[in-house]
Parts: sequence; C-alpha cells; structure tokens
Amino acid sequence: MGKLDRSIIISRLAKIKYLYKIGIEQAKQVGAFAGFSILAFHDSVEMFLLLVLEDKGDPRPKNKHSEPISFMGYWDLFEDLTLKESMNNLKERRRYLKHKGLFPSTSDIEESRITITQFFRENTLKQFGEDFDSISLADLIEFPNIKEYIQKAETFLNENNTYECLCSTCIGFEELLSTYESDKMQWYDSIFNVGEKIGTGFERIVPRKEINKARWFEQVTKTTNAIRDVLKISALGIDYKKYALFKVITPKIYESCSIDGEKKYIVESAESFTSPKSVKQDDCRFCIDFVIDSALKLQEFQFSIKDYLR
Repeated sequence: MGKLDRSIIISRLAKIKYLYKIGIEQAKQVGAFAGFSILAFHDSVEMFLLLVLEDKGDPRPKNKHSEPISFMGYWDLFEDLTLKESMNNLKERRRYLKHKGLFPSTSDIEESRITITQFFRENTLKQFGEDFDSISLADLIEFPNIKEYIQKAETFLNENNTYECLCSTCIGFEELLSTYESDKMQWYDSIFNVGEKIGTGFERIVPRKEINKARWFEQVTKTTNAIRDVLKISALGIDYKKYALFKVITPKIYESCSIDGEKKYIVESAESFTSPKSVKQDDCRFCIDFVIDSALKLQEFQFSIKDYLR
C-alpha cells in the first residue's frame, strides 16, 4: 500500500498532467520553438518519478551517504516502470538542448510526444491504479463554481452529449469572468472594462430615412464594442486566438437576472445551434481545456480592489 493519501496523489497527478499538456502545446509550435516541449516533457516525467518515490518509499537501505537518485536510477529502484529506453532518449534530448543548445528534430519531438503519452498511460495505471486520460485538470481550479461547471462538462463529454458539454463550458467561462471581476468593481463597473459599452441610442437621433448615416453609426457601435471585448480578454491574459475559436464552437449565451436578483444564463437552444453536427469530441475537449487554462491564468494573480480603497 502507498503512503500518500489518494486525494494528494490525484492532485499531484493533475499538476503533472498540466505540465505534460504544456509540452504537448509547445510541440505543436513552428520551428525551433517546438523543441522546448522536450523540457516540459522531461520535467513532467521527473515529477511523476518523485511522486512514485514518495508514495512507495525509497527501497534503498537507509544511509546518510546515499547519493541522490538520478533520472534513470528510478528504473533500477522500481522494476515495474516501463519505457526505460524511450525515457533515456528523452533525457539525452533534454541534455543536448539544455547544455549544448542543440534543438531536437521534428521527428524526435514527435517521437517524444508519442512515447511520453504512452509512458503516462502505462505507468499511472501501474503505479497508482488511475487512468491518466481520465485525470481532470479541474482539480487545479480554485474557483468552486467554475470547477463544478467543468466537471459537469467532462461528465457530458464522457456521455457523448456534445451540446450540454458546450453549454456547461460557455456558462463556466462567463461565470469565470464574473467571479474574477466580482471583487474588482469600481463604481459598479469592472476595472478591466475599457470605457463604457455603447448602446443603440443613435437610433433615436438619426432619422430612419437617412439609412447610410444610421448604418455608419451602427457599424461604429458594433466595432467599438467588439474592440472593448478584445482588449478586455487580452488584458486579463487570456489567449485571444483560442477565445475566438471557443466562441465559434460554443452556443450563444445571454445573461439575465431573475426576480430575486440571482444571475441566470440563457443558452442558445439545441435546435437553433448550428454547430453540433460538425463539433467533435476533440472540439469539446478544446473548450474544456480553454476554460481550465483561463481559470489557471486568472488565479495566478488574484486580488480585491477593496483592499486598496479607503
């Protein structure tokens, strides 16, 4: 039996998987930048090996003169660890990159991506009895309400219910922004808002017969409001390119308030939603990961504006 509590193991595995996913994203980049994925892959494996050691204990005789365990030394201590040669190749690629400045080839990066995925799938099950693919990064989210929406989305994804999965992710993202900004309001407006949203007041001052003038005001209004959204998302440190794709994939969402003041969200119905036929499980996974990444980015720097108001 292991020494660590299961909740600790799952939490640590989630962090390891997050680092692994960083490497996967880096491996998709163009040119030499993809080579940095080797560093993330190696670090994630090293964290995994340390977790195995903590859970199972060091099998070596206790000796104050014992040398630290080398990266490849773990395979000598734990014989049921697999893919020893593949991980040795990963270690060498890291050494060439970090200590000699020699970047791995495209084929080396692809081979590392495949083998590290296999390593985690095989050894997470062998060492901890957990399915690596099923480990949820939602455990890393510190906002309870957002975590709940993501867990629901993952449940719907496992049930192959893509529409409900996308609904949970788009509500989760709106709730994320709302939750993060809730203690950053000044005069009832978020400090991350760029100016004020422009309404359709021009319709009352521009005669209907002046169609061209009305169309110009409408275009300026829509463009200005769109620019506000771009600036806000970018200012929060959220990847706007991924946000744009996220908005394309997910249903339209509208916020409303009930009579008792509780916030409610209205999501585009399944019948009017035009994307379900083309949305695949990978698209749903992308949306879930986008909300998780955004949550982790925002919780990196959390503060309350009330602490600075007198």
